[in-house]
This record gives sequence, structure tokens and C-alpha cells, in this order.
Amino acid sequence: MSAARVVVKAFAKINLGLRIVGKRLDGYHEIETLFQSIDLFDTVRLEPVEEQKIYLEITSPWALPTGRENLVYRAAELVLARAGARGGVRIHLEKRIPVGAGLGGGSSDAAATLVGLNALFELRFDDAQLHALAQELGSDVPYFLIGGLCRGRGRGEVLTRLAPKLQNYQFLLVRPDCSLMTEAVYRQYDALVEQGWRPAPPRFFKDIDCVNDLEEAASMLCPALRALAHTVAQLHPELWGMSGSGPTYYAGWHSAPPISVNDLAQMGYSVLWVRPTERGHELVEGISAD
Repeated sequence: MSAARVVVKAFAKINLGLRIVGKRLDGYHEIETLFQSIDLFDTVRLEPVEEQKIYLEITSPWALPTGRENLVYRAAELVLARAGARGGVRIHLEKRIPVGAGLGGGSSDAAATLVGLNALFELRFDDAQLHALAQELGSDVPYFLIGGLCRGRGRGEVLTRLAPKLQNYQFLLVRPDCSLMTEAVYRQYDALVEQGWRPAPPRFFKDIDCVNDLEEAASMLCPALRALAHTVAQLHPELWGMSGSGPTYYAGWHSAPPISVNDLAQMGYSVLWVRPTERGHELVEGISAD
């Protein structure tokens, strides 16, 4: 083994825009999106155990499952089965990325688990093998093996790394007191399309279309998003939009916005400043990542 313990930072992401371009025969939607990783992160700590078991412990403000319902557990299960490992692993997940917020926390944690186990057990899976494992776990998981600014196509797993454009920006993340399940938002989107609804026209920042086709569906499931969208637009950010399936909105500036975080917090929103990163994860062997 390369270390008695491996620690991985699992970074969040924002979708700078998300367009749905079709629906596949398998029921999934074809999308085009721009992913950008940000410096908000969870921490995944992994230690080997002699038993052929997976122990998942979670420190989190949110209630989360510690069995197969959790993507981290399934990622560990997948890697250990493919590697034919004789032992098991103890994983401690420290959550900071809000759950059900459209920031990719669960997918990022799963990708960090793949990377961490690869290092912990010296499995020597190459990038292509890790990508294949990530695809089995979820559409967004492969992105977090790369990070930075990426164009995502297909279900989001067909990735093209792009040159950094936003490294000098700061982003405000704002969300109301609700969480959204991705599957529910897509179901609502399908219902809207069947009723004749059509997505909004592009809203460009440079060559980035910041419109998210899921915004109307998310707003129907979480009505507070309509007021939030108006509030964010009134801040006059250089670029802004809803991330993923919501309910988090991002707003980006070179300079400070014309409203304080306290003002937004007093309106009942959760607010956080973040900056872009150029990686989806950060591996540290043998020492704490804090």
C-alpha cells in the first residue's frame, strides 16, 4: 500500500449553463453544459481494514445514508470488486457541499473515492479505467476526475477540457431553503415540454450561454426560485444562472457585488462566496487535507 491513509478533497461544481438537446431511448436526456469546479469541497478520508467490508462514516449537517444508497459506498464497492481486493476500507466523509443543491457533491465524493482507493491500494487504474468506473456510477461523476472548465455532452460524461476563462472571478452562491432531486426536475421538464413550453433564448456572457433549460421546471417544484432569480438578476452580475437541477444560483463578478452577503442572508437565503478551481479533486496521501 502507498499510505496508511489517503485524504482527497472533493470539489463542488457549477453549471454555467445547461441546454437539453434531446431524449435518448434509454430515458436519459442529451445535454450540453459547461462545468466549472469551485473551491467549496468535501473531504474523503480512506483507511484500509482487514475485513472485506466497507465502513462509511459521515460528518454532515444533513442526514445521509451510510449504506448502498450512498454513492460513496457504491464507488468503494465497485472498485474493490473490480480489483479483487482481499481487504476492505473505512471511509470518513466530511460534508460541506450542500445536499440536493445542484452543486454535484455526491458525484464529486464518488469520484474522490475512486481516486483515493486507486492510490490507497496501488491499483494503477489509468485515466480511461477510472472514467469507465465513474460512468457506471453517474453522469456527473466522470467530470470530477478532470475538473476546471469543461464542456459536457451526452449525459454529461462526454467531456472536453477548455482553457480557463474565469480564474479571476469570484462567485456568489445563493439558494433558498429547499432541495431538489434531479430526477424530479427532469420529470417536470418533460411534462412542461409535452404541454408546449419552450426554453428561453440564449443569455450570453462572452461565448457562454448562461441559460439553464431546467430553471422553469425547478421553479415549479420550488416556487421560491422565482423571487431568487429576480434578486440575483438585480445584482447585475457579469454572468449568472441556476446550477444543475437547482436550487442554487450563481452570480459572478470581477469586482464586488452591490449587495452584502448579510442582506441576502436576512432575506432567508443561504449564501457563500467561492472561486473557480482547475481541478475536480485533490489527492493527499498520509496527511490531513485540512
